[in-house]
Amino acid sequence: MGRLAGRRASEAATGWILMTPAATVLTVCVFVPTLIALALSFTQCSRFLNAHFVGFDNYLQIVRDRECLGAFVNTLYYLVLFVPLNLAISLGVALLLNRTFRGMKLIRSIYFVPVAVSGIVAVSVFRFIFHSGAAGPVNALLTSLQSAMGFDPQPVPWLWDSRWAMPTIIFITLWKSTAFFSIIILAALQDVPRELHEAAAVDGAGRWARFAHITVPSVAPVLAMVATLSSIGAFRVFEPMFVLTGGRYDTQTIALKAYTTAFQTGELGLANAISFALMVIILLATLGMNRLSRRFE
Repeated sequence: MGRLAGRRASEAATGWILMTPAATVLTVCVFVPTLIALALSFTQCSRFLNAHFVGFDNYLQIVRDRECLGAFVNTLYYLVLFVPLNLAISLGVALLLNRTFRGMKLIRSIYFVPVAVSGIVAVSVFRFIFHSGAAGPVNALLTSLQSAMGFDPQPVPWLWDSRWAMPTIIFITLWKSTAFFSIIILAALQDVPRELHEAAAVDGAGRWARFAHITVPSVAPVLAMVATLSSIGAFRVFEPMFVLTGGRYDTQTIALKAYTTAFQTGELGLANAISFALMVIILLATLGMNRLSRRFE
C-alpha cells in the first residue's frame, strides 16, 4: 500500500514538473496580459500608461459612440453574408472534390494553395485585381465588355464605394477560407459509408434524396464546426479591411475599431473595453452555435 502511494506521488510530481514549462509560458504570455488588459479596460489610459480608474465608462461609451455601433453593424453584416456563403461553397466544392479519377489528388493539392498563401499577400494581390481605376484587371475586363455591347465604359469603384466595398471584401475572404474548410468537409464526406448510398439507390432514392437524408446528416457535426469557426473568424476579421480600405468607416469592424482606438487615437482603456466586449460576443456566439449543433446531432 505504501509502495503504491509512493508511486502515485512520484507520478504526480513528474507530471507537475513536465507541465511547469508550458504553464509558465501560458501564464506569462496569456493569462497575465489578459488580466492587465481587463484592468486597463476600466481605466482612461493613454499611450504613456497614464491611467486612472473610470469604472464602466468605457463600456458605456461603446454603446453611445456611433462609430463603435457602426463597427458592430459592419461586423454583423459581414457575418450574415460570409458564414452561409462560406458553408455552402465549402460543402459544394467538397462534393466536387469527393470523386475518384486520375489527377484528382493534384486538383485537391492545387485547390489547397490559397491556404498556404499569406493573408496579407493574398489581400494585396486582390487589391490590385479590384483596383478602382480602368487599369485594374477586373475593371479592364468589365469596361471591355461594356464597350463591346455598345455601352459607355464605367469602371466600378469596388473598394471605394460603400455599396461594393463589403461584398468585394467578402468575396476575397471566401477565396481563402473555402479552400481550407472544403478540405475539412471532404475528409468527413470520405468517412460516409458507400454502402448507405448504394442501399438507398437500390431502394429508388435519387441524388437529392441521398444528399438530404444521408450526406448532410452524416457530416452535420463537421458542418456545425465549420459554421462555428466561420462565425468566430467573422467576428475577428481584420486584415482585409485594414489592407484594402484602410479601415474606412463603412468597412470598419470591431477588431479594426479596437486597433485604431489603441494605436491611432491612443485610448488604450477604450480599446481594451472594445476587445473584451468582442470576446464576450464571440463566447456567447460559440456557446449558441454549440447548443444548436447538439440539436442537429
